[in-house]
Amino acid sequence: MNKEIIFEGFDYHKFMKEEFPQHGGKTPDLNKMVKHFDKITSFLLDCALQAIKRDKVCEDDFDVLHENTRYTIVGNFRLRSINLIKILHELKDIEGNSLFDDATANIIVRSLLESYLVYFQLYNSCEKNIGLQKLYFKMYDLSSLLHFVKFAKEIISENENGSKRFEGRIENLVYEIKADDNFNSLPKKMQQDIIRIKSGKQDYLSFLNFSKLILKSPLPSQFITAFYSYSSSYAHTEGFSSRMSQMIFGSRTKWNKLNELLKLKLIYICLAVSSQFFLSFIEYDETELNDDKKKDTNEVVSLASFYLNAVGKNN
Repeated sequence: MNKEIIFEGFDYHKFMKEEFPQHGGKTPDLNKMVKHFDKITSFLLDCALQAIKRDKVCEDDFDVLHENTRYTIVGNFRLRSINLIKILHELKDIEGNSLFDDATANIIVRSLLESYLVYFQLYNSCEKNIGLQKLYFKMYDLSSLLHFVKFAKEIISENENGSKRFEGRIENLVYEIKADDNFNSLPKKMQQDIIRIKSGKQDYLSFLNFSKLILKSPLPSQFITAFYSYSSSYAHTEGFSSRMSQMIFGSRTKWNKLNELLKLKLIYICLAVSSQFFLSFIEYDETELNDDKKKDTNEVVSLASFYLNAVGKNN
C-alpha cells in the first residue's frame, strides 16, 4: 500500500472488513465490485480536476499540452467507465430479462486499458527524463494530427483552410522530432516512418505498441496481455463477436449465470486497470489532497492496493 498518502487515524482493517465481509457465496459480489470501480474512477477524476485547477505558471505550449492532456485522458477514462457501468446494469431484452452486451463491454474495457497505457507512456514511463517526455508528446501530437487531417473536412467543414493549418503544424512537428536529441534512441522502424512522413510517403504514425506497453507498465503482464488479445478479437473480428453471441444466447437455461461470470471477468480487469491508473496518477502528480478528503483518499488507496495485489497473485 502507498503509505505516504495514508492519514493518521484511518482504520484500514475495519474498512476492509466492511467492504469485504465473509460470506458463503462461491463468487465475489459483482455489485460491490462495480461500486468500487465507480468509486476509484470518480476519485481519479477528482484528482485530475484538482491538478488542473492548481495555480501554475505555463512557460510554453508544452506546459499547456502537458496539463490538458492529463486531464483529458482521465476525463475520457471516467466517461467510458460510466458508460460501461450502464451496460453492466441497465440493459434489458424485450421481455424484461437482463441482457449483457459482452462485445461492447469488452471493447470499452479494451479502450480503458489503452487510455491508461497512453497515460503511462506519456507521463510515468519518462517522468525523470523531460527531454524524452517532450519527444513522446511531439509524436503523440503528430500521430493525432495525421489522423485528424484525414477527416478534417468531414469533422469541421468543407473549408480547406483548417486542413492546411494542420498540415503546417505536422511539418513543424516532423522537423522538431528529427532534430530532437533523443530521435536516434527511437526504434529504427519509427525513425523510418517519421522520415517517410516528411517525404510525403506516409500519412500516419503508429508510435504506441500496446502489447509492449503492457509489459513495460506496472500492470500484471500475463493476465492483462491475455485479456488484450481476447478483447481485440471483438474489436477487429465481427465473426468472433457473432460466434460468442450465438453461444451465449444459445444457452438460455444458463444465461443469467453465464452473464454474471462474464461480468465478473471484466470488472476484475477494470479494477486492476483503474487501480493502477489512480496510483500512477497520484505518484506522478505527488497529489496533496485536502483533509476533508482524507476518508475518501484512504478508502480509495486501500481498494486500489487490494485489487492490484489480488490480480498480481493471480497473474
